[in-house]
Amino acid sequence: MPTKTLARGSVTRTANKNRRKERILSCARQIIATQGYDALTLAQLAQNAEVTIPTIHNLFGKKSQIIEHLVGDVVSRIGQVLSRQIGGDPISVIQLFTDELISLYAANEALYKAAFIAGERAKLFEHRTPQGIFMRSIGLAVDVCADAKAKGYLLGEIETEILAEQLFGTQRLARQDWMNNYIDLKTYKSRVLSGMFTVLAADAAPDYREKLISKLKALSA
Repeated sequence: MPTKTLARGSVTRTANKNRRKERILSCARQIIATQGYDALTLAQLAQNAEVTIPTIHNLFGKKSQIIEHLVGDVVSRIGQVLSRQIGGDPISVIQLFTDELISLYAANEALYKAAFIAGERAKLFEHRTPQGIFMRSIGLAVDVCADAKAKGYLLGEIETEILAEQLFGTQRLARQDWMNNYIDLKTYKSRVLSGMFTVLAADAAPDYREKLISKLKALSA
């Protein structure tokens, strides 16, 4: 009987600890999303989450470690989108990828904006980290371009790596404007698609180039 009581007590303590951690993370997201990165201090976070600063230290450590938790969760979710299989008509691949990414962000814009802002300020988005967003995104773009060349959609006159970096660049620039509240998600999507289709058109086979131009005209209509 005492063993069962101790076990139940341990489960309860763990559950309470997890609830406190999630409340702290939720408050951290809210502070960054509504007041900016610099507004996130341990004192402000403790007040908003109704805990003490020592409690935050015990559960997470320093402010930088809280940011790592926030960004790590977001990177994991984006990574799931980047891990989808690619192949076939690159227009369809790009549209599907963009739709999934926008749907992910739309589910909780404040969370994703906060995570991107915090991650960049804390320099957690290291461009050359093999498993980072940058390299995984570039890898996806390389696969799309290589597959398109193999199937005759692209001519192969422009190096795959150059096309891939330009494809990623259009998405990154649009994301920057969105996370800084210059554009909404609808405009974000339009910019990504327009930019990527324009990049592909630079190396597209004649018939496919006409298809890309048709898509571009539809986006600007």
